[in-house]
Amino acid sequence: MDIEVRHLRAMVAVADHGTHTAAAAALHVTQPTLTRTVRQLERIYGLRLVESGSAELTVEGDVVVERARRVLAELAALDRDLTGSGSVRLGFAWLLPDEWIREVRNIMDAKHIAVDVRRVEDPVAALVAGNVDAALHRNALPVPLDGITTAPIAAERRVLAFSRLDPAMADCSEVHWAALPDRPVIVNTMSGSTTPELLRHTHRERRIVECRNFDEWLELVAADAGIGVVPEISARRVTHPDIRYLPIVDAPPSYVGLAWRSAPPPSRVTRTFLDVAITVGRAALARHQTPSTSEFPG
Repeated sequence: MDIEVRHLRAMVAVADHGTHTAAAAALHVTQPTLTRTVRQLERIYGLRLVESGSAELTVEGDVVVERARRVLAELAALDRDLTGSGSVRLGFAWLLPDEWIREVRNIMDAKHIAVDVRRVEDPVAALVAGNVDAALHRNALPVPLDGITTAPIAAERRVLAFSRLDPAMADCSEVHWAALPDRPVIVNTMSGSTTPELLRHTHRERRIVECRNFDEWLELVAADAGIGVVPEISARRVTHPDIRYLPIVDAPPSYVGLAWRSAPPPSRVTRTFLDVAITVGRAALARHQTPSTSEFPG
Protein backbone atom coordinates (compact mmCIF):
# COMPACT_ATOMS: atom_id res chain seq x y z
CA MET A 1 0.00 0.00 0.00
CA ASP A 2 1.33 3.45 -0.92
CA ILE A 3 1.26 6.44 1.42
CA GLU A 4 -1.85 8.57 0.90
CA VAL A 5 -2.73 12.12 1.89
CA ARG A 6 -5.22 10.80 4.46
CA HIS A 7 -2.36 9.08 6.30
CA LEU A 8 -0.46 12.34 6.59
CA ARG A 9 -3.54 14.28 7.66
CA ALA A 10 -4.30 11.72 10.34
CA MET A 11 -0.81 11.99 11.83
CA VAL A 12 -0.89 15.80 11.84
CA ALA A 13 -4.34 15.80 13.42
CA VAL A 14 -3.18 13.48 16.21
CA ALA A 15 -0.17 15.73 16.85
CA ASP A 16 -2.25 18.92 16.87
CA HIS A 17 -5.25 17.74 18.90
CA GLY A 18 -3.65 15.43 21.44
CA THR A 19 -6.22 12.63 21.40
CA HIS A 20 -7.57 10.27 18.77
CA THR A 21 -11.12 11.41 19.53
CA ALA A 22 -10.36 15.11 19.03
CA ALA A 23 -8.27 14.38 15.93
CA ALA A 24 -11.08 12.31 14.40
CA ALA A 25 -13.59 15.08 15.07
CA ALA A 26 -11.31 17.63 13.39
CA LEU A 27 -11.08 15.41 10.30
CA HIS A 28 -14.82 14.57 10.36
CA VAL A 29 -14.20 10.82 10.60
CA THR A 30 -14.90 8.29 13.31
CA GLN A 31 -12.30 7.50 15.93
CA PRO A 32 -11.90 3.86 14.74
CA THR A 33 -11.37 5.12 11.18
CA LEU A 34 -8.64 7.48 12.35
CA THR A 35 -6.95 4.73 14.36
CA ARG A 36 -7.00 2.35 11.38
CA THR A 37 -5.47 5.04 9.17
CA VAL A 38 -2.59 5.57 11.60
CA ARG A 39 -2.05 1.82 11.93
CA GLN A 40 -1.97 1.47 8.12
CA LEU A 41 0.83 4.03 7.96
CA GLU A 42 2.72 2.20 10.69
CA ARG A 43 2.47 -1.05 8.72
CA ILE A 44 3.81 0.67 5.61
CA TYR A 45 6.94 1.76 7.50
CA GLY A 46 7.10 -1.17 9.86
CA LEU A 47 7.50 1.31 12.72
CA ARG A 48 5.46 2.43 15.71
CA LEU A 49 4.53 6.08 15.12
CA VAL A 50 2.01 6.61 17.94
CA GLU A 51 2.40 5.03 21.37
CA SER A 52 -0.14 2.29 22.11
CA GLY A 53 -3.02 3.41 24.30
CA SER A 54 -2.23 7.12 23.88
CA ALA A 55 -1.81 9.84 21.28
CA GLU A 56 1.82 10.46 22.15
CA LEU A 57 4.09 10.40 19.12
CA THR A 58 7.23 8.30 19.02
CA VAL A 59 10.49 9.76 17.73
CA GLU A 60 9.67 8.33 14.29
CA GLY A 61 6.16 9.79 14.57
CA ASP A 62 7.62 13.26 15.17
CA VAL A 63 9.69 12.88 11.99
CA VAL A 64 6.61 11.88 9.98
CA VAL A 65 4.56 14.82 11.29
CA GLU A 66 7.32 17.32 10.54
CA ARG A 67 7.55 16.10 6.93
CA ALA A 68 3.78 15.71 6.62
CA ARG A 69 3.20 19.37 7.44
CA ARG A 70 5.44 20.41 4.55
CA VAL A 71 3.82 17.99 2.11
CA LEU A 72 0.31 19.12 3.06
CA ALA A 73 1.31 22.79 2.79
CA GLU A 74 2.75 22.15 -0.68
CA LEU A 75 -0.44 20.33 -1.77
CA ALA A 76 -2.54 23.21 -0.47
CA ALA A 77 -0.41 25.69 -2.42
CA LEU A 78 -0.75 23.57 -5.56
CA ASP A 79 -4.51 23.46 -5.12
CA ARG A 80 -4.67 27.23 -4.74
CA ASP A 81 -2.51 27.73 -7.84
CA LEU A 82 -4.65 25.44 -9.99
CA THR A 83 -8.04 26.58 -8.70
CA GLY A 84 -7.14 30.26 -8.82
CA SER A 85 -8.31 30.86 -5.25
CA GLY A 86 -8.44 34.62 -4.83
CA SER A 87 -7.76 34.98 -1.12
CA VAL A 88 -4.89 34.86 1.33
CA ARG A 89 -5.22 34.04 5.04
CA LEU A 90 -3.41 36.50 7.33
CA GLY A 91 -3.05 35.52 10.99
CA PHE A 92 -2.67 38.10 13.77
CA ALA A 93 -2.95 38.12 17.54
CA TRP A 94 -4.03 41.69 18.26
CA LEU A 95 -4.34 45.11 16.60
CA LEU A 96 -3.38 45.09 12.94
CA PRO A 97 -1.19 48.08 11.92
CA ASP A 98 -4.00 50.24 10.54
CA GLU A 99 -2.23 52.25 7.82
CA TRP A 100 -0.37 49.19 6.54
CA ILE A 101 -3.38 46.87 6.34
CA ARG A 102 -5.52 49.58 4.74
CA GLU A 103 -3.00 50.22 1.95
CA VAL A 104 -2.30 46.51 1.42
CA ARG A 105 -6.01 45.70 1.21
CA ASN A 106 -6.63 48.48 -1.31
CA ILE A 107 -3.87 47.19 -3.59
CA MET A 108 -4.99 43.56 -3.21
CA ASP A 109 -8.61 44.49 -3.93
CA ALA A 110 -7.47 46.00 -7.22
CA LYS A 111 -5.84 42.65 -8.00
CA HIS A 112 -9.09 40.84 -7.06
CA ILE A 113 -7.43 39.05 -4.16
CA ALA A 114 -9.12 39.14 -0.75
CA VAL A 115 -7.14 39.41 2.49
CA ASP A 116 -8.85 37.13 5.01
CA VAL A 117 -7.67 38.29 8.45
CA ARG A 118 -7.86 35.67 11.19
CA ARG A 119 -7.39 36.36 14.91
CA VAL A 120 -5.36 33.57 16.53
CA GLU A 121 -3.55 33.27 19.86
CA ASP A 122 -0.19 32.36 18.30
CA PRO A 123 0.07 33.51 14.65
CA VAL A 124 3.45 31.89 13.99
CA ALA A 125 2.22 28.53 15.33
CA ALA A 126 -0.83 28.86 13.06
CA LEU A 127 1.52 29.51 10.15
CA VAL A 128 3.64 26.45 10.93
CA ALA A 129 0.48 24.35 11.20
CA GLY A 130 -0.71 25.58 7.79
CA ASN A 131 -3.81 27.32 9.17
CA VAL A 132 -2.78 30.69 7.72
CA ASP A 133 -0.67 31.74 4.72
CA ALA A 134 1.15 34.59 6.46
CA ALA A 135 1.36 35.81 10.04
CA LEU A 136 1.99 39.12 11.78
CA HIS A 137 4.05 39.04 14.97
CA ARG A 138 5.26 41.80 17.27
CA ASN A 139 8.07 39.88 18.92
CA ALA A 140 11.20 38.27 17.57
CA LEU A 141 10.91 34.59 16.76
CA PRO A 142 12.38 32.77 19.78
CA VAL A 143 14.41 30.43 17.56
CA PRO A 144 14.91 30.20 13.79
CA LEU A 145 12.10 28.08 12.35
CA ASP A 146 12.88 25.76 9.46
CA GLY A 147 11.16 26.97 6.29
CA ILE A 148 9.84 30.19 7.89
CA THR A 149 11.01 33.62 6.70
CA THR A 150 10.17 36.96 8.32
CA ALA A 151 10.57 40.65 7.47
CA PRO A 152 9.60 43.87 9.30
CA ILE A 153 6.65 45.80 7.85
CA ALA A 154 6.06 48.47 10.51
CA ALA A 155 7.68 50.22 13.47
CA GLU A 156 5.63 51.65 16.32
CA ARG A 157 6.45 53.95 19.25
CA ARG A 158 6.00 52.46 22.70
CA VAL A 159 3.77 53.89 25.42
CA LEU A 160 3.35 53.15 29.11
CA ALA A 161 0.03 51.73 30.26
CA PHE A 162 -0.96 51.92 33.92
CA SER A 163 -4.03 51.77 36.11
CA ARG A 164 -5.92 54.91 37.09
CA LEU A 165 -5.90 53.38 40.57
CA ASP A 166 -2.17 54.21 40.82
CA PRO A 167 -1.97 57.61 42.61
CA ALA A 168 1.77 57.94 42.01
CA MET A 169 1.17 58.36 38.26
CA ALA A 170 -1.70 60.85 38.47
CA ASP A 171 0.33 63.97 37.59
CA CYS A 172 2.74 62.45 35.07
CA SER A 173 2.69 63.57 31.42
CA GLU A 174 5.54 61.38 30.12
CA VAL A 175 8.17 58.93 31.32
CA HIS A 176 11.70 58.06 30.25
CA TRP A 177 12.69 54.58 29.07
CA ALA A 178 15.58 54.46 31.53
CA ALA A 179 13.34 55.56 34.40
CA LEU A 180 10.15 53.56 34.13
CA PRO A 181 8.13 53.44 37.37
CA ASP A 182 9.40 50.96 39.93
CA ARG A 183 6.48 48.58 39.51
CA PRO A 184 6.03 45.00 38.28
CA VAL A 185 5.78 44.84 34.48
CA ILE A 186 3.03 42.76 32.88
CA VAL A 187 4.36 40.84 29.88
CA ASN A 188 2.33 39.01 27.25
CA THR A 189 4.65 36.07 26.64
CA MET A 190 2.69 34.66 23.69
CA SER A 191 2.35 37.64 21.36
CA GLY A 192 3.53 40.76 23.18
CA SER A 193 6.08 43.25 21.89
CA THR A 194 7.87 43.82 25.21
CA THR A 195 10.04 41.03 26.60
CA PRO A 196 11.89 40.57 29.90
CA GLU A 197 15.15 40.78 27.91
CA LEU A 198 14.22 44.19 26.56
CA LEU A 199 13.31 45.46 30.03
CA ARG A 200 16.81 44.68 31.30
CA HIS A 201 17.96 47.71 29.31
CA THR A 202 15.92 50.00 31.57
CA HIS A 203 18.75 49.71 34.12
CA ARG A 204 16.64 48.18 36.87
CA GLU A 205 15.79 44.65 37.89
CA ARG A 206 12.05 44.26 37.53
CA ARG A 207 9.50 41.71 38.66
CA ILE A 208 7.65 40.26 35.68
CA VAL A 209 3.96 39.29 35.76
CA GLU A 210 3.34 36.94 32.84
CA CYS A 211 0.16 36.48 30.81
CA ARG A 212 -0.52 34.79 27.46
CA ASN A 213 -2.71 37.16 25.43
CA PHE A 214 -3.65 40.81 25.03
CA ASP A 215 -7.00 40.54 26.83
CA GLU A 216 -5.33 39.12 29.95
CA TRP A 217 -2.67 41.85 29.74
CA LEU A 218 -5.36 44.55 29.55
CA GLU A 219 -7.25 43.29 32.59
CA LEU A 220 -4.10 42.90 34.69
CA VAL A 221 -3.04 46.49 33.96
CA ALA A 222 -6.54 47.76 34.74
CA ALA A 223 -6.51 45.86 38.05
CA ASP A 224 -3.23 47.60 39.01
CA ALA A 225 -1.26 44.34 39.04
CA GLY A 226 1.58 46.23 37.36
CA ILE A 227 2.45 48.51 34.47
CA GLY A 228 2.63 47.61 30.80
CA VAL A 229 4.67 48.74 27.80
CA VAL A 230 2.87 48.47 24.45
CA PRO A 231 2.89 49.98 20.94
CA GLU A 232 1.25 53.39 20.56
CA ILE A 233 -1.55 51.81 18.50
CA SER A 234 -2.94 50.43 21.77
CA ALA A 235 -3.43 53.94 23.15
CA ARG A 236 -5.23 55.01 19.97
CA ARG A 237 -7.50 52.02 19.58
CA VAL A 238 -7.96 50.32 22.96
CA THR A 239 -9.84 52.27 25.59
CA HIS A 240 -10.50 51.05 29.12
CA PRO A 241 -12.04 53.17 31.89
CA ASP A 242 -9.32 52.12 34.34
CA ILE A 243 -6.25 52.49 32.08
CA ARG A 244 -4.16 55.52 31.12
CA TYR A 245 -1.34 55.72 28.57
CA LEU A 246 1.72 57.96 28.59
CA PRO A 247 4.46 58.49 25.98
CA ILE A 248 7.82 56.92 26.78
CA VAL A 249 10.67 59.21 25.85
CA ASP A 250 13.50 57.54 23.86
CA ALA A 251 12.08 54.01 24.07
CA PRO A 252 13.26 51.61 21.32
CA PRO A 253 10.63 51.12 18.62
CA SER A 254 8.38 48.09 18.52
CA TYR A 255 8.63 46.23 15.22
CA VAL A 256 5.85 44.35 13.48
CA GLY A 257 7.04 41.38 11.45
CA LEU A 258 5.42 39.50 8.60
CA ALA A 259 6.25 35.78 8.55
CA TRP A 260 5.55 33.24 5.80
CA ARG A 261 6.49 29.74 4.74
CA SER A 262 9.33 29.91 2.20
CA ALA A 263 9.69 26.11 2.04
CA PRO A 264 7.69 24.75 0.40
CA PRO A 265 7.23 27.83 -1.82
CA PRO A 266 3.96 29.72 -1.24
CA SER A 267 1.15 29.78 -3.79
CA ARG A 268 1.01 32.45 -6.48
CA VAL A 269 -1.73 34.31 -4.60
CA THR A 270 0.33 34.32 -1.41
CA ARG A 271 3.46 35.43 -3.29
CA THR A 272 1.49 38.36 -4.74
CA PHE A 273 0.33 39.31 -1.25
CA LEU A 274 3.85 39.07 0.16
CA ASP A 275 5.28 41.28 -2.58
CA VAL A 276 2.66 43.94 -1.87
CA ALA A 277 2.82 43.65 1.93
CA ILE A 278 6.61 43.89 2.11
CA THR A 279 6.79 46.75 -0.41
CA VAL A 280 4.20 48.76 1.52
CA GLY A 281 5.99 48.01 4.78
CA ARG A 282 9.39 49.06 3.48
CA ALA A 283 7.96 52.33 2.19
CA ALA A 284 6.39 53.07 5.57
CA LEU A 285 9.63 52.26 7.40
CA ALA A 286 11.54 54.56 5.05
CA ARG A 287 9.04 57.39 5.61
CA HIS A 288 9.54 57.08 9.35
CA GLN A 289 13.32 56.87 8.83
CA THR A 290 13.38 53.50 10.57
CA PRO A 291 16.00 51.01 9.35
CA SER A 292 14.40 48.06 7.61
CA THR A 293 16.16 44.93 8.83
CA SER A 294 15.28 41.32 9.40
CA GLU A 295 16.01 41.73 13.10
CA PHE A 296 13.62 42.87 15.76
CA PRO A 297 15.66 45.03 18.15
CA GLY A 298 13.30 44.81 21.07
